[in-house]
Amino acid sequence: MKIVRAIEVWETGMDGAFVGQLTVAPTISTRYLAQLFTAEQRRPDPDMVLSYFITPDKLPLLQPYVAEPLLAGRYDYVLTAYGIPDGEGAEDE
Repeated sequence: MKIVRAIEVWETGMDGAFVGQLTVAPTISTRYLAQLFTAEQRRPDPDMVLSYFITPDKLPLLQPYVAEPLLAGRYDYVLTAYGIPDGEGAEDE
């Protein structure tokens, strides 16, 4: 099983609708993500497989790994991960 990371894009606000999903480059390291989101974890998530709301201060730190612009204030973003069977297009970490 390979872990694929993505960023969900939502309209802003608690009642915002789902807009779409952006691919995160497979070159982003789990260690880097853990450093960014450790303060938000109630329990250690060393594999970074939970979902995390991306605050505006983290958008520039993730932008190098996403082809599309991350627009603070226009959308809300959530970092997420999902698994796919080996051999279906995800890169090894």
